[in-house]
Amino acid sequence: MMGSRIKENPESTFEVYLEVLHSGAQGTGPEVRRQFPDDYMDQETLQTLPKFCFPFGTDSLTVNQVGQNFTFVLTDIESKQRFGFCRLSSGAHSCYCILSYLPWFEVFYKLLNILADYTVKAQDSQRQELLVSLHKLIIPEPGVPVHLGVHSFFTVPDTRELPSIPENVSVSIFSCKTWWCFSE
Repeated sequence: MMGSRIKENPESTFEVYLEVLHSGAQGTGPEVRRQFPDDYMDQETLQTLPKFCFPFGTDSLTVNQVGQNFTFVLTDIESKQRFGFCRLSSGAHSCYCILSYLPWFEVFYKLLNILADYTVKAQDSQRQELLVSLHKLIIPEPGVPVHLGVHSFFTVPDTRELPSIPENVSVSIFSCKTWWCFSE
C-alpha cells in the first residue's frame, strides 16, 4: 500500500492494553491501574495514553456516557497510525484501552466489552487468558474467523477497504482539542 498510514505486518494484534482510573479528585489525573503486556516499556506511550482515555475530564461526563466506546488516533515516528480503542465504565472513573496498528473497530469494541465484563466480575484468569491469546495471535487474513475462547469470536476485517462505522454506532465529536472520537 503505497502511501498508506496503516502499518503493514504489525508484530501483534495490539501493542498494549491498559485499564486507566480517574478518581475525579481535583488536581489528580488519570493513572494506569493495569497493563498488558507487563513488560511493555514505551514510557512515552504509557504516560500519554491515560490522558487520551480521559481527554475531557470526569467532571464533564454524564451518566449516559458510561459504557460508551470511543477511538483516538496517534501517529508514530514513521507516520503510521495507531488506534486507541477505549471503553468508559464504572461510573466513568475507569477506562479500558487497547492500542493497535490494526483499524479493527468492531472487533476491539467487542473485546473491550468482554474485558470490562471480566474485570467487573473479578474474572482475572479469563481476562489474562483472553489478552495472552489475542496478543500471541498471528494476524490472520481478512475474512478469517477467529476463536479466542468461549465468548471471544470475531471475523478479521479487510483493512484494504475503507473502514465503516457499524449501524449501531454514532459518531460524536468531543471538544478534545486536536482529535476525533467515535462513540457507541
